[in-house]
Amino acid sequence: MSRFNLETLPRCGAKTRSGNQCQRYGNKTNGRCKLHGGRSTGAKTKEGKLAVRVNALLNPFMWHFNKRFNLEIKQAYIANALSAYLRLIELTKLQARGLDEITEIVSQYRFELETTKYYIAEFDGSEALLIIQSALDHYYKDTAAEHLKFHIYSAVFPTPYFNRLSGSNAELTHEMRVFSKTERKKGFGYVGRIPTDPIHKALKRQLKKSKAAHQI
Repeated sequence: MSRFNLETLPRCGAKTRSGNQCQRYGNKTNGRCKLHGGRSTGAKTKEGKLAVRVNALLNPFMWHFNKRFNLEIKQAYIANALSAYLRLIELTKLQARGLDEITEIVSQYRFELETTKYYIAEFDGSEALLIIQSALDHYYKDTAAEHLKFHIYSAVFPTPYFNRLSGSNAELTHEMRVFSKTERKKGFGYVGRIPTDPIHKALKRQLKKSKAAHQI
């Protein structure tokens, strides 16, 4: 059996205290050495790349001031947001058939749409904000985003656009999980007691009172 050639392994590449890169060989599984986490892949998302840039600032006060009042937003972000918005307008007419494409568009341009939605609404009216926010909320619900995850457990007024009558993907996943748990505990086909509608309850009480009054 031939010996394993150590030199075929990648170098670790982690930055050391001296500022140089670690030259130890990494392991066969992931290329990392025993002392370091290996070479960082760096930020991958748009938000992550922005955070890395801001974390390196030496004067965050001025940067935050300029960000807040000068609104230095890249033209590329505005162009991408407008392109996504125009496509969303087209999809408002498709209703349920285009909802998967809505998720794809927002997944790609969520950052741009969130950044510029009020800017677009200033020029194209409040309907523009309704369309963009409806698309964003549809995406957040389908992906069970933390700030809208409560919609799985509580009633929420539907968005004017891109609302799926059968519920979001996260709601359907939760529903299937509950059905599966019920089937394990109670057996297949178990329905349980269906709660009476409050209006139906009130109507029954009124009928009961009416019958009692006539009997007297």
